[in-house]
Amino acid sequence: MWLNLLVAVAVAVPLASIALMRLGSVRITERHHSRHDTYVVPVAFTRSLVLMMAFMGAMGLFLGWLCSSVFVADPPEVLAFFDAFIVTAFILWLVLTRYKVSTFEGHMVVTPFVGRDVVVRYDQIERMEWAGFRKASGYRDLDVWVGGSRVVRLSALVDLEQILMSIDRFDALPSAT
Repeated sequence: MWLNLLVAVAVAVPLASIALMRLGSVRITERHHSRHDTYVVPVAFTRSLVLMMAFMGAMGLFLGWLCSSVFVADPPEVLAFFDAFIVTAFILWLVLTRYKVSTFEGHMVVTPFVGRDVVVRYDQIERMEWAGFRKASGYRDLDVWVGGSRVVRLSALVDLEQILMSIDRFDALPSAT
């Protein structure tokens, strides 16, 4: 019974992610609209996670089959490893596809990885600070402070340069001295 459940997870989770990716909304960065611009995690990155899940599911099934017929190993242990990897990647994919920053003329709306949307008015921003490690974009994450506390962290996975141009509050960034 456990073996059937593990095989089902190795097949169903990658197929579900492929279906959600194909049937879901088109996750492209929308720029130069009359009212707003929206920035999301690059589709190539999220698509690579889906392809990785499919590859690892196929690899797990293949190695599970080899363990049941050729090798002297327990197939449920092999499948459990691959299923744990696939489920973890699926959760990561769900979290990353949720993230979005929409910039408007006087404010931005950030849909964080986890939690409710955060609305930040540009004129209320006290300061912005770089945080974390550099991402592939060359930028680090950006903490936005309003009312003496950090209200949101802008991830460097999205196009921070364009977002900073929309905010147009370079006085709130730390000076390079």
